[in-house]
Amino acid sequence: MRLPIFLQRCPEEPVDEGSEAFYRHLMKAIECDIFRNGEWRRCERSGWPDNQSCRNILAWCWMRHKERRLIVINFSQQPAQARVHLKWDELRGRQWRLDDVLSGQSYERCGTELTDTGLYVDLRPWEYHFFRVHDQ
Repeated sequence: MRLPIFLQRCPEEPVDEGSEAFYRHLMKAIECDIFRNGEWRRCERSGWPDNQSCRNILAWCWMRHKERRLIVINFSQQPAQARVHLKWDELRGRQWRLDDVLSGQSYERCGTELTDTGLYVDLRPWEYHFFRVHDQ
């Protein structure tokens, strides 16, 4: 069987170095065992009566032993705000650090707030967080 000639040709495309660097960084971040063997959960999110943009927020978390990860994405073309509720009761009563693995930003939050009220997120269109959650 011979392939049609047009399948053998394609235009040269320049390498998008920014995208390549992003995906290399992302692939390194997901090499962790937690993503293969950890407990996965979809996170509930809530909004306000006058702002239901929370419906555009997607959130998942993983836990394995004491390791925790949280991914939050605004899956829309508009800004979105939400409270992301974490079902990790052991967070209560302690301070926690959320390190964004991809951006390098860090945040400190009260564990009781994370479990009861939820983590407040305000994301621009298509923006995301990839958090490593650990105690201080």
